[in-house]
Amino acid sequence: MSIEITVLFDVLPGRLPDTVAAFKELCAATRREAGALRFDACLSEEHENVIVLVEEWAHQEAIDLHMKEGYVTDFLAKVDGAYVRPPYVLRLRPLDA
Repeated sequence: MSIEITVLFDVLPGRLPDTVAAFKELCAATRREAGALRFDACLSEEHENVIVLVEEWAHQEAIDLHMKEGYVTDFLAKVDGAYVRPPYVLRLRPLDA
């Protein structure tokens, strides 16, 4: 069974354009990873300055390798201090699992 993760990022208004650009770069690079089944960043239509990251991974090892990629380190440096609060991470499990 794949691993699904959703992350909510509450971005400081003045940091939104640069943060969106950083997410676009991260998504493009991550989608090329063998274990990345889905990696999409979206802007919330209901909540201003909220980015929602929707991820699906083939297995935990793919996530572990992803976190070691240089472009992930670069992304984290670009968005350092961009959030109102720490990201809200939801690792999902189907109700019937």
